[in-house]
Amino acid sequence: MTEDSVPLRPLHLRILFPHILTLPKTDPRRLNAPADITCSKAIDLELYTYFALLVRDFIHPWYRFVTNDQDLAPEITKILVTVVQRLQKRLCEQVDWTELILIRAPKLLTLHYRDYRTAKARLHMAHAGGAASLEELFHGMQPHFAIQQQDEYLRILSDFILKTLLDPQDYSSSCVRHLVREILANLVLGSLVDALSDPYTIHLIICKLLVAYEPLVDQQEASGDFAKINFKHCREEELKPTIQVRLQEELEEAQTTPMGGPTPPPAKPSPDKKGLPMQLQRLQEKRREKGDEIVDAEPEDLKTQKQERRRFSFSYITLQVMLAPVRSLWLYLITAFTSSQERYQQVTRHKKKTRHMRLVEPIMQFLRVALLVEDRPVLQWAWQMVAMFVWPLIRVFGGGLLVDKFLEQTILHVISEGYIVFYLQLGRDLLWPDGVFISRSETPTALQREQLRVRAERLLTVSFPYRKQKEKKRSHGHTAKFRTVLFETNDLNELQSHIHDTIEPLQNKYINKHLMFLLVDLVASTILPELVEPNKDEADDR
Repeated sequence: MTEDSVPLRPLHLRILFPHILTLPKTDPRRLNAPADITCSKAIDLELYTYFALLVRDFIHPWYRFVTNDQDLAPEITKILVTVVQRLQKRLCEQVDWTELILIRAPKLLTLHYRDYRTAKARLHMAHAGGAASLEELFHGMQPHFAIQQQDEYLRILSDFILKTLLDPQDYSSSCVRHLVREILANLVLGSLVDALSDPYTIHLIICKLLVAYEPLVDQQEASGDFAKINFKHCREEELKPTIQVRLQEELEEAQTTPMGGPTPPPAKPSPDKKGLPMQLQRLQEKRREKGDEIVDAEPEDLKTQKQERRRFSFSYITLQVMLAPVRSLWLYLITAFTSSQERYQQVTRHKKKTRHMRLVEPIMQFLRVALLVEDRPVLQWAWQMVAMFVWPLIRVFGGGLLVDKFLEQTILHVISEGYIVFYLQLGRDLLWPDGVFISRSETPTALQREQLRVRAERLLTVSFPYRKQKEKKRSHGHTAKFRTVLFETNDLNELQSHIHDTIEPLQNKYINKHLMFLLVDLVASTILPELVEPNKDEADDR
């Protein structure tokens, strides 16, 4: 392949472009295929991996029963490429990522934390409204249509996305529209919502993001700074259902067996009807039993060279803030001397990114709620003094503007190419762990969930500035003073307990779904403003 083409893996060629394998290696159609999706080869490679896995797991199992024709996969790939390209244009040109991440998202998180703790405080009280559980009480405070009818909500949203992004001739085809809609609604959005709502997934993401602190956690555990936790109760909870099921089966067998009669043959288990993924799995297993199943991917195909993302560096972001005016001046000069429309658009976008002020306030408000500042008198007093006297002076002398610029450059840093590739790889690992779709993989046990929760809490604990008591005396205790003021403790176990209280509102899957659907609404309305803004033609008709 040429340098301008995407370096496809064998998985991509076998599933998405099988016709390429029949062409000679010197054929231009093979050298220049496939078309670029974005301007980044690394991102294109990950996107084609997603397309290949979707086609492998949810198209091939049933399509190969119908026909041996191989034209469907390239056509679906072409449609998905069109959707992603038009979505990318909106993401790059219309979405204000600074406002979305630093202003609107923290406000949703603050609302989620407040409602969760309010619902927990009202539980079992007289004014709880008759709610029998925390989930019911929280749902009464944040009712959402998608909680009760998730599939219908995602289908409506997916249909509107396709109506906006697809070509009219593709959308007018019922077959294409329904097929792509089901892929987007059930397999992409539905799986992401279910996965990201699960506390196990949240803990897994924390562990992956803080993997650099794992040696420090191991060292602290070996030295005894962290208390040993007995997971015996988790093992007992795992054994209880097994014992109960076994006793129930033996009881039913004894009740149905006639006295002195032969033992009847065991009944065949009824087919599972839990949704499209399970039905497709049964089709694939049936085809494999007949010997007709083609192995689409070897484990080596999914082993990618991990993209080395640039570590977050305070010095690097500060340097970007200092160079931002120079970069802007340079773009203006190039625009003036070359009359380049492309450069003019870059300057315009740069001006758009720097129009926000007081970006730190929504984040600080969320941290105040999440860290339970109001429950700690010393910390609350210090927080109010800084907000009333210190921070206004900093803003007067230009410090607030520097903080805003620093946060803007941070957002540009975390949505750069290397980070986007990392996010795509992380999402693929969550949806297809070990190359198997998440609904078919083994469900983590209670012991595994508890162990991962403790691991995530300890990683968050050591991510705060920490030094041992002896080192603290030599360093005058500057970092320890910060932690003492913030959490009123120097003990790692007490600090872990505070971290547990901080992330407690994210430990309930049902309640997390409220937050996920609110985030879906926020992102969808930002990318597709047509969802909330009436069409001009419809407005004229009215």
